[in-house]
Amino acid sequence: MRLRNLACLLILAVALVAPPLSALAGSRTGISSAAAAEPRKLWAAVMEQFYGGYDKARKCWIGKIGGERQCMYPHRLDTVSEGGTVRHYIVTGGYPMTGGRGPDGCHVCTGSLGLIVLEEAGKWLELAARNSLAEQSGSWGRIAPEENFRLREIGDGRHGWTMETGWSGQGYNLGATVVYGVAGNDVIELGSIPVHADNSGTCGEGLRACYVRSYEVVFDPGAGSSHYDIVMRKTGEATEGPDSFRVPFDEAALKYEIPAEAEAFFDQ
Repeated sequence: MRLRNLACLLILAVALVAPPLSALAGSRTGISSAAAAEPRKLWAAVMEQFYGGYDKARKCWIGKIGGERQCMYPHRLDTVSEGGTVRHYIVTGGYPMTGGRGPDGCHVCTGSLGLIVLEEAGKWLELAARNSLAEQSGSWGRIAPEENFRLREIGDGRHGWTMETGWSGQGYNLGATVVYGVAGNDVIELGSIPVHADNSGTCGEGLRACYVRSYEVVFDPGAGSSHYDIVMRKTGEATEGPDSFRVPFDEAALKYEIPAEAEAFFDQ
């Protein structure tokens, strides 16, 4: 009996000092699979599991990630079946609480991006993969809006996110599609594909000629298996450029390799 009590005390002690389950990819979470049937319950459980308690005043979940307090909130949820396993692809957003303030309001001030993949495995959800839970992303203290994220099939039985992002300055507008995917137990960036460039703020009468370079990202299931090739396909908005560029995936580097001609085209 004493040994049994001692074992229970040891288990309790480990639980008190062990890192949260959220930090251990491939482990069981404390989130019931039944919660997945109700998005509101799932979101509440996810935010508490990975970040901490809800702050009513700030209307976000607050936790310390990498030594920095973060104010985080639900952003996007997609559910798919992969090889007979139901997976939940979760995007969270927020900002670092620098000095206890709200989000920093400057063009180069980033928000915080969390990318989490959970899978149903019996009574409890398991953590399949995640990023740092608070990756620097966006501007003006915010990440890209929900509609800028899409869950895409990026390989055979494999899903990942695309995120539309951009920059404007000195009369130029630039856009890119960032691809995120699962590599082992991690969610990583697989590439940033240039998809838009125009000089609408510095062209016209008495200035240089106007141009619009506009492409969309299409994953080609006919090329590649674990990761499909990307085809950059010209859109109707474009005023110049070839009809398409092909972007292969480098399995060794775990990156999409943008062809030199595409980089040169967008760097002009």
